[in-house]
Amino acid sequence: MWVRTGAAAFFAQMAIGALFALVPAHALAQESATGAASAPPRPEDAASPRRPKGAPRRARANSPDAVMPGFETLADGSTRLFVELSQPVVYSAKVGHGAISYVLKGAHVDRRNNYNPLVTVHFNTPVTSARLVPHGKDLWFVIALRANVNPNVTLDATKEGGAILRIEFAKGEYIPRASVPSPSPPPAAATDDGEPADRPASSETSEAPSKP
Repeated sequence: MWVRTGAAAFFAQMAIGALFALVPAHALAQESATGAASAPPRPEDAASPRRPKGAPRRARANSPDAVMPGFETLADGSTRLFVELSQPVVYSAKVGHGAISYVLKGAHVDRRNNYNPLVTVHFNTPVTSARLVPHGKDLWFVIALRANVNPNVTLDATKEGGAILRIEFAKGEYIPRASVPSPSPPPAAATDDGEPADRPASSETSEAPSKP
């Protein structure tokens, strides 16, 4: 009985030794150090990336892009603001004190540089500046004015499937003219003796009076 029990224990130890020989040593060391194999990370545990402050918001699928805003002077003296779009949009106008804002429904800016203002204060136009401003889900084209004007607005389709919003202003005198100072009289020319030439002649003479 004892012999049989001892033989069974011997063969059991041999089997356990064979199993340990099949497992790599570095795997056993790693498992003993960590205690248990780590479970794969769950999707909900991953931190969601946040949009940096001031960065353009991510474009939605099939949303129109504001490709480029611009300003130009025309041959007849009128001026024009425009916004190139990747596709037609629905727009509306908001008139305020000294400004007009055009709301481009569902549009967004595709490049950060398109947020830069168009400064036109030195041109003969009622517009002093214009810029694209994100406003919720829409994009506003805000125009600052120095004159009370009513521009002509059109939205024209392009061959590539896009559109151009054109805002045209009639010609006029919009730059205030600087006051011109009255010209000062020219300085009087000097004679050989250093006195002004336009000095009135004196009734006195340097000659001595004649004796009676």
